[in-house]
Amino acid sequence: MPKTKNQRAHKKISEETRRQIRKLTLMNNAFMNLVLENNCECTEEILRIIIKRNDLVVKSVRTQKMFQGFGRSVCLDIYAEDNENRRYNIEIQRSNEGANPKRARFHTGMIDTHALKAGQDFNELPDCYVIFITLNDVLGLGKAIYTIHKYIDDDLKPFNDGSHTIYINTSADDDGSEIWKLIHDLRCENPDEMYLPQLATRVKFLKEQEEGVVIMDDYFEELQAKAIAKEKKSIIKKLLRLGKMQLEDIATCFEMPLERVQAIAKTVK
Repeated sequence: MPKTKNQRAHKKISEETRRQIRKLTLMNNAFMNLVLENNCECTEEILRIIIKRNDLVVKSVRTQKMFQGFGRSVCLDIYAEDNENRRYNIEIQRSNEGANPKRARFHTGMIDTHALKAGQDFNELPDCYVIFITLNDVLGLGKAIYTIHKYIDDDLKPFNDGSHTIYINTSADDDGSEIWKLIHDLRCENPDEMYLPQLATRVKFLKEQEEGVVIMDDYFEELQAKAIAKEKKSIIKKLLRLGKMQLEDIATCFEMPLERVQAIAKTVK
């Protein structure tokens, strides 16, 4: 259960935790999620630079947005919609494998699948932007931003299906451009040195104001608890497959209600 503002005010944060928080950058997936969750202003500030549209207005933004598929599902880092119904997916990718072009295709397909209701015409399908912000130059051409277009063979006429894929290479050197200012802010630890005002204000609140620091600490504690629960569930599944322990014994060992172990057992194949 989330802590109340009064509970947060009395929480003691260690100096080591404060030091770790100060060193975070927006290339940390969890930190980026916390900065942008339900924050249309910061998301809009980022997208305006990437899409090169100063009139872009974000009307909603969610982090860790889950889309269920018929086979594989997907959890999007950041999912936003603007006032013209365009859809945006921003992914922070620290490994090259996570920015595979076919992953971008899959994300676009999943968003499209959930964008139309039964009976809607295909012409009503909104434009979709999948944006990979990468630690390295995944595409290897030395550019700060890659915008991938579709063209008709030979004629090089645009094939306007409304899908767009963009890569932001955060290892790019300073060229003074607006996109580089965004890259600088994504890599920057100190909010006082950031260029984007909305983003800087939000980062400064979370890193330096006491309420923000406590929110950060609670958030990362919650993430850690989820990671431990996921690992515990994985171990229980392995034990169930071995079939050498009774459900009651597993529940006792993991200090878990028997009903929860029984529910996990039903998912084991």
